[in-house]
Amino acid sequence: MTDQSLKLASEFPPADYAAWRKLAEAALNGAPFDKKLVTHLRDGFDVQPIYTADDLDGDIAQIHPSLIATNSQLAAAPNANEKTTNTGANPAATGWDIRQLHAHPSPKAVNDAILEDLESGVTSILLRFDHAARFGRGARGDDAGLGGVMVYNLDDLNHTLNGVYTNLAPIALDAGAATIPCAALLAARMAREDDISDAAPAFNFDPISTYVAEGYCPTDLTTALKQTGSFARTMADKFPNATAITVNSTPWYNAGATDSMELAISLATGLAYFRAMVDTGMEGAKAATSITFTTAIGTDFFAGIAKLRALRLMWRRILQASGIEGCPITINAISAEQIISKVDPWVNMLRTTVTSFAGGLGGADSVVCLPYDHAIGLPDGFSRRIARNTQLILQEESNVHRVIDPAGGSWFIENLTRDLALNAWQKFQSIEDNGGIINAVENGSLVAEITDLWQKRESRLATRRDPLTGVSEFPNIDEAAVHCETPDITVLRTAAQNRAMPPDVKIGNDFSDLVTAAAKGASIEQLFNALYGDPSSASRIPPLPQHRLSEAFEANRRRASAHKMETGTAPQIFLCNISKVADHTARAMFARNFFGAGGIEAIPNNGFANGHDAAIAFKQSGAKIAIICGSDTQYAEHAAEMAKSLNAAGARKIYLAGHPGDNRGAFEAAGINDFIFVGSDVVATTTAVLDHLGVK
Repeated sequence: MTDQSLKLASEFPPADYAAWRKLAEAALNGAPFDKKLVTHLRDGFDVQPIYTADDLDGDIAQIHPSLIATNSQLAAAPNANEKTTNTGANPAATGWDIRQLHAHPSPKAVNDAILEDLESGVTSILLRFDHAARFGRGARGDDAGLGGVMVYNLDDLNHTLNGVYTNLAPIALDAGAATIPCAALLAARMAREDDISDAAPAFNFDPISTYVAEGYCPTDLTTALKQTGSFARTMADKFPNATAITVNSTPWYNAGATDSMELAISLATGLAYFRAMVDTGMEGAKAATSITFTTAIGTDFFAGIAKLRALRLMWRRILQASGIEGCPITINAISAEQIISKVDPWVNMLRTTVTSFAGGLGGADSVVCLPYDHAIGLPDGFSRRIARNTQLILQEESNVHRVIDPAGGSWFIENLTRDLALNAWQKFQSIEDNGGIINAVENGSLVAEITDLWQKRESRLATRRDPLTGVSEFPNIDEAAVHCETPDITVLRTAAQNRAMPPDVKIGNDFSDLVTAAAKGASIEQLFNALYGDPSSASRIPPLPQHRLSEAFEANRRRASAHKMETGTAPQIFLCNISKVADHTARAMFARNFFGAGGIEAIPNNGFANGHDAAIAFKQSGAKIAIICGSDTQYAEHAAEMAKSLNAAGARKIYLAGHPGDNRGAFEAAGINDFIFVGSDVVATTTAVLDHLGVK
């Protein structure tokens, strides 16, 4: 084969961006290029329809010199040409850590589920403690057993982890404000094992994110930060492979933060923890390896990949500024709870596949794939199996983990990584310039900014500019409900109270004392009180609201479902279709989906030639509200007649599917009350219909 034979396109002129742009604009027939082909992200920058190698010229500091502050060591922005993957923690041959969340209230049920998961491919466990334990309380309160496993002392933890070798299957804690006492329990349990030199538990101290998410800190944040630094240093000495601290940015993301805002908060929080550890005399490199990042991944696949790469790039820049080179960053990616829906929950399997895939391609060290019924209740064996198999298939059948930085070299993703890093770095510097993350939390500025971001997102969701499959698009109001296990909390509380007989143990307030006391049977409550003392010193703020994208639609779906259970009939709207099926079907389907998103059933028909026939059918249907569906030409001829006939037949409210344009006045005069079209507020409209129908 000669060189000439390989030049398959040699007779064609070389293609360039300018030629492509000219052809693209011609194909748009005068429509604005920026409006039709450029994607405007919530982060404030644009995604172009095409990228070339020219878009990667230069580094970030050269591209955006305004990010450089002259009197700050951290002023130099990240270099876009730096590596954005972590090649130290997870060899390509083994893949990322498949981590499973466990939050069933029963220690026995959790133990059974953990053993099943570990036997079936899961490689680490995320153990979430219940609400009582998270706040340093026992099994006596009304919050015992809510939101997590009922572990209150070492015996409880031993039952939960019975048969689990923590040197082989790392345990990660999610224990809220009581993380240090819970870590003492885990440390006491591990001390009983023969060989813990290879154990790599994740104790996950994170007082800042906990304070924001739960609205509670047992002391003030400044003291908590110093305490975290001190305990992290102790952990580094006792468990050389453990990570003491996590920067959990998921509460911010689930509250409405954009990707770049989440990254900025992660950097500012991580830097605060890093400084706290170094202030105790801890070596900088050791402090850096004691920190992990827990990041939420949404359904924007490419943004998820770019976010992890940008985080790695920027954190490496911070460490370089601190004189630390070659230190790997550990990132734990988790499916954002924000994306999980309660209605049509089967679609969640697709959503979490996207999040897991993005986490793997983005270089996450561990990935948590939430079960599809996570928002409904406690997952059963089937939903946990689907969650773990999602990752196993990605690894063992797709082999995506066998390539280091599979997204590297993609001009689009490289640019997206760069733009996210630029945007996040600017926000990070703003947080630092205004006193750091603690000041931003305490003065409420971050919460206010994210609240505003969520309100804007809500508007986009309600008007379906951000569509949700199975929720705002293609809703199935007749779907079969997914039922989750409902454990008897009263029985579990009684059992926990009966087995909780903590001894009278004298407890010191350094970590070794806590571990010793835990080994002797001291409860989380005792450890918590010994550590923090007077509860009047605690800090409290309103918890940062956690949102799901589908929540507003689900509220109306719940109303409609309850109405159907009570009356035997769903809330209904009559489709007043004009003429032939071919003429009205497009807008009839639009109306059916529009009102179905609020749980309102559309009563179909094949169309009516005149208002008289439509009125007869409307009366027979028993509906109280109607919507006229047809083409613009048919509206001009028949909409007014249809509306008058429907009003005469007793219609309480009449809608028209489509934008009325210049005919609004005439239509309203004929008795049409409102209009639905692309861009209408689905939530507000369906809420008004349910109110009008008297649905509770």
